[in-house]
Amino acid sequence: MNLTIEHNNEITVVRVNETKINSENSPDLKAKLLIEAQPNLKALIIDISKVESIDSSGFGAFLLADRQLREHGIPTIIVGVRDNIKHLFEILKLDRVFGFCNSVEEALETI
Repeated sequence: MNLTIEHNNEITVVRVNETKINSENSPDLKAKLLIEAQPNLKALIIDISKVESIDSSGFGAFLLADRQLREHGIPTIIVGVRDNIKHLFEILKLDRVFGFCNSVEEALETI
């Protein structure tokens, strides 16, 4: 899984540099998100602006990281969501779980 991870003032930004998140690469994503999803954060921002498709294992990776942070009151914010993927978040009712922003900059302003 090709990721870029940035740490900035207790905010971690994970940029997914893949066009697909699927069962082949989601275990690596899940492992890296769990490493980053620590209780000393103010927020975890996941940038999926390059992602064109996500399967259930990809959504599972996001949920696992969110579950780890939610117990500490820390938000997980998904940014750069394409319309087709946003629709999947809505169908799965995950739009009620995550915060969404158009860009990392917008997410940083809301924190």
